[in-house]
Amino acid sequence: ESETCRAFMYYFIMSIPVIYAPGSPFMIMNMAGNRKSAFRKRFARPPPPPRGLVFPVTGTKNGKPERSTTVANRDTIVAAVAAVNPHRAEKARNEKNWRFKYMRHYVTLVEEQCKSREAALAVAEAGLQHLYEKFEFVHEDGTSSSFGEAMARTNSKKFHTGTIQGTGPANTNKFLEIPYHGKMLSGQPLKDQVQKWVDYGTIEPDCGAAICKVVDNPTWMDLSDKHFVLLGAGSAMGPFRVLMALGANVVAVDLDRPNIWKGLIDVARNSSGSITFPLSTPQSDCADDTQLYAAAGCNLFTHTPLIKDWLLDLHPGKHFVVGSYAYLDGALHVQVSLAMDSICKALTERRPHTSLVYLCTPTDCHLVPAAACAAAQADYETPPTPAKQLLFATAQLLSGGKYLQKNARPPIRADDGTSLYLVNGLSVQQGPNYALAKRLQHWRAIVARERKSCTVSSNVAPATATASVVRARMFAWAYEGMPSFRPYEIAEPDTSKAAMLALLLFDLRDGSSAASPGTELSNPNQLMMHGSFNGGSWRCAYTVDSIGEMCVLLHFSQVGGPYLVGAAAVGVGVVLNYLGYFSS
Repeated sequence: ESETCRAFMYYFIMSIPVIYAPGSPFMIMNMAGNRKSAFRKRFARPPPPPRGLVFPVTGTKNGKPERSTTVANRDTIVAAVAAVNPHRAEKARNEKNWRFKYMRHYVTLVEEQCKSREAALAVAEAGLQHLYEKFEFVHEDGTSSSFGEAMARTNSKKFHTGTIQGTGPANTNKFLEIPYHGKMLSGQPLKDQVQKWVDYGTIEPDCGAAICKVVDNPTWMDLSDKHFVLLGAGSAMGPFRVLMALGANVVAVDLDRPNIWKGLIDVARNSSGSITFPLSTPQSDCADDTQLYAAAGCNLFTHTPLIKDWLLDLHPGKHFVVGSYAYLDGALHVQVSLAMDSICKALTERRPHTSLVYLCTPTDCHLVPAAACAAAQADYETPPTPAKQLLFATAQLLSGGKYLQKNARPPIRADDGTSLYLVNGLSVQQGPNYALAKRLQHWRAIVARERKSCTVSSNVAPATATASVVRARMFAWAYEGMPSFRPYEIAEPDTSKAAMLALLLFDLRDGSSAASPGTELSNPNQLMMHGSFNGGSWRCAYTVDSIGEMCVLLHFSQVGGPYLVGAAAVGVGVVLNYLGYFSS
């Protein structure tokens, strides 16, 4: 018996390297990455002194002012909710683990907004007011003031204006084209693909109808009558190149880095459009392109009041369409979003007929159509394949119910008796700063539309495999496995940009769009419900936050499938050999 036990242990130990080999490269890479990150933090330079728009001081640490992004984030949500429900606001204030439990309070905030139009606006205005009162602006001389006070100041410094008119041939045969899986779709093939997306649940029906209407109205593609202000012109999700190709007039705002402006200006020169941009010196003083690139651009953090002044005086009488496209990681996303918001606020208040453009994320808390909620419920009740059923049951058991949570939620009853449906697409991995950055855009969108009668295009864009997203390995792996959950589809950047431009054109050209202040909505937050190209998150059976780890697992099961089959075959061979099947 001891010989049998020793033989079994021998074959078991010999089989371990076969099982270990497929996973070892990933483990080694992870260890190397963690070590590199630890060294980077240990020998990092001390942070520079605060300049421009910064988080508020929330306390002291070692005798020095501390600016906790977590505390500032929580306090903003507390202030917003307190405008309509002090009791629920106090619950948010007492949350001890805000970083990982913030989502429930963001959902609470949206639920409070669902009660009425007045409640939705009260929450939005209170949240924005808190940000402008509490966030600080550190001036060049080292003094600081509230961000609201800094934006209201009179500034002696001014930006100069640079202009480049493109010399490329005018595109007289303009029509909507969307690249998809290596093909450029237009006309009926594009409409057929749009219908496939609608049927599968990747996009909402009114989104499909909007894209098809742009296909049927090619004259809408002539943008020579519009001036597009792009805050973050070089952004991966921004429409700069497409707009220039369509002959639009673009006012570009981006960082004062020569390499950025070389790229933007080169594109503009080869197009039939025009580009206008801020300069630190007069354009006539720039002897060549090198000097022009060096003088171009600005910093949304430190030059915020000057950018506002420059845009208020630029192209008098022209209709500005202002898009907030700049994106940064972590807490910087809150700062850049607030900086862009201050510019949007000033333009909507002081330049009549200003329109706003936002790209909403599906990983947020949104109002959704009743049909989307019903589809998610039906998908949840549809039994998966036996293999997936076993995998899902195991995952739910091991996670204690954390994974594969139901997406469909009971309706919320508004004060007027209307039933509103909500989807919680928030993801704990993205963190509260990302949620706040996107939420303040929602707040500005509904305030501008309802209070200032502005046209506001604020459509949900699909999950897109941009470089900034897939740089995080966990997100990249999750994106690879996400299509395993119907009806998810991860969009390529060019597909996403072209589709969102089509929705923008519909919002600007068609008076029946939800973007138009003349279109009646039962609740202001329904602005983000219409024209949604959400990539399937609204109609999926499970919440996006509860399938992330499963998506990673499914991705590696696909990638490592051959290795697992090989390891299993070796293991079976070892067992059979031990049982004597291969003995002579």
